[in-house]
Amino acid sequence: MSLLDLLPLNENEIELVTTVVRQWCEDHRVLIESGRGRVAMTTAVGLVISGDHSPEGLAEALGSCMRIEQYKRPTD
Repeated sequence: MSLLDLLPLNENEIELVTTVVRQWCEDHRVLIESGRGRVAMTTAVGLVISGDHSPEGLAEALGSCMRIEQYKRPTD
């Protein structure tokens, strides 16, 4: 994860994104520093920027997006 990914977010949004992504990574046994972890972080930031601000909504949207991403690149 790059700090540049978090620049457009306020403090509450940064906390929301990091909490949801850490939980997603833990649930899926993915290191947050790995390629999939970085994709999850970037995806979550984009979702928050587009207006998803509840933890539950963000977690659900992130899960959906990451399932789609998995089918795009199944070897990652």
